Amino acid sequence: MRNNDEGSTRNLRLEKRLAKYLLTLKQGDQLQSTRELAGMFEVSIGSISSTLKYLEEHGAAMIHRRGHLGSFLEHRSPGVLWNIIEEGPMVIAQTLPSFPKCEGLATAIYSLLNDYEIETYLIFIRGSYNRIRALKDGRCHAAIMSELAADALCGEELKIVLRLPPGSFVTDHRVFYRPTEPGSSKRLRVGLDYESFDIEYLTKLEFAEDEVDFQEMSLMQIDLHLESSLVDAAISNHDHLERLKSSGRLASRPLSPRVQSLIGERDTSAVVITRSDAEAVRILLEEILDTTEILKIQQKVVDRQMVPRY
Repeated sequence: MRNNDEGSTRNLRLEKRLAKYLLTLKQGDQLQSTRELAGMFEVSIGSISSTLKYLEEHGAAMIHRRGHLGSFLEHRSPGVLWNIIEEGPMVIAQTLPSFPKCEGLATAIYSLLNDYEIETYLIFIRGSYNRIRALKDGRCHAAIMSELAADALCGEELKIVLRLPPGSFVTDHRVFYRPTEPGSSKRLRVGLDYESFDIEYLTKLEFAEDEVDFQEMSLMQIDLHLESSLVDAAISNHDHLERLKSSGRLASRPLSPRVQSLIGERDTSAVVITRSDAEAVRILLEEILDTTEILKIQQKVVDRQMVPRY
């Protein structure tokens, strides 16, 4: 950035606005004329020309000027443009990295953004409600959650910028219980994490026709509560509790056909959301986060062919 002097604040503001403008263009697109840009940003033609030159000199873009035919974008650097716009890392909120599939997703997103020289910080926040709150409060630029949660929680203020296929968020959700199930005459005690939209929604849906008492607890502690007999059953994801299922200490079953018919596979699909007014974030994420590459990196982490990196 330029040294602080008279007019530096104004120059910096114009640099950010022009950087955002260049980010909306693709290679080969024609720029608006300097006169049109000057009118758009309410500055002089000279300010537009000098700021575009400054951005070019700092590697943000290459512009081919063809006289009366106009100027065309030859190349732009998403990383440089982002650093000019934000002057800091892109912060993305994700669920706790408590199983390989989650670590793989974090590694993929971190790696792809860093390949474009966009410094990226992943913050791990338990519960989709809390990640939504962090996004709305401006504590992150984007958040990752299930498609099921995003469809329910994203109003006009938020926007889904990437939908990944089923199995990209979790393998599945299941009902876990101790091998000896209680008799039908006993009122079930069911664990419930109110900070997780998926767990709250699926649990209430699954046990809607049963006589149950819900016991509030963290998703991360459901296994402990089941093993210590504090609850009779709870819904969790296959990936989190698979180690206990395979040990024989817990049994599990799929969600009922009734619930599966209502939700499809949206509870297992990962999505990336951002604020609707965050145009630069949306453009970069849509451009850089390639679904095929994300799934490839995620699987390498799951198969232990790649060390998690986030």
